[in-house]
Amino acid sequence: MVLRTSAAGSQLIRILRPKSARLANSSTSRLLNTLPKTAAVATACSYTNIPSTNIRGLVTQTNPKASATAGQTLAELASANPHVEVIRYEHKNVKWTLRHVEFFADSLAVGLLENGLEPGDAILSWLPSHFSEQHILQFACSKAGFVLYNLDPTLAQTDPEKAKEALQSALEISEATCLFTQDVGSDVNYTNLVKEVIPETRIFNFAEGMPFFTPRYPNLRFPIHTGFDQVGKEGMLLLKHMLVPSGELDSLLEESSAEPLNGSTPLLGEFVLDKDGIPQKKGTVHSNEKVIKDNVWPELSSILAKQYTEVEGVGVIF
Repeated sequence: MVLRTSAAGSQLIRILRPKSARLANSSTSRLLNTLPKTAAVATACSYTNIPSTNIRGLVTQTNPKASATAGQTLAELASANPHVEVIRYEHKNVKWTLRHVEFFADSLAVGLLENGLEPGDAILSWLPSHFSEQHILQFACSKAGFVLYNLDPTLAQTDPEKAKEALQSALEISEATCLFTQDVGSDVNYTNLVKEVIPETRIFNFAEGMPFFTPRYPNLRFPIHTGFDQVGKEGMLLLKHMLVPSGELDSLLEESSAEPLNGSTPLLGEFVLDKDGIPQKKGTVHSNEKVIKDNVWPELSSILAKQYTEVEGVGVIF
């Protein structure tokens, strides 16, 4: 496989693996080594030869008698139409096909499940709605059965103190197991704000191999950011390090005690906000069917409709 990246200048990385090895089960560490720069949902990368979606494990099997989740529908579409271009991110000049979206979403879903999360767990996103990472996270939550809560990050641009209060409240109310945030953006250092809300991230180091714990938010296990390094952020994980392209999603879901996923599986959780945008309590929880039918997430809906979309917005470019 040949991978071309623009994150640190043009370079080609050739990965040679026997056919048998590509189809065999591998450990997490071996798979991460397979794509050392895969990373990259967070980077401005262009993948010219992502593994075909008809390889075992890259397509989530569905129950034809039940309505499908967004993630299951994506897998079927990517298998049948792998080269259909569906989305382009203007600020990164990255264009993705259905196979790209499926690859990243499946890898993130597997990475989270392999790290001990279970279907039904809550995820909190503090990402802008136009970020590719946000759209991949939406599909990953659908694939793994997670409930995704969203907190508007733009409040931090006008009132950082209110933004910290909102984040604190969102973590408490959602009981999120993971927090996804950008590193920096719009003249705001979001990881620094996270350190103020979750002081344990200042002193914790994931490299030591110990599980993360904070008594303030006892359900939180993984503070994750979309940056490119962990220098000064050792108490947080890189989103790119959570990608595990093993194709073992079905096996991981079968091993869990959760009911089989289908269109009625919860996907989106809402907050009830006060006038300042501070979450006060949980609101409505929407199923996969509801999210798709009501076009709650426009980019997700357009991808499932195979409609090419240009996404505007600013972001950090390397």
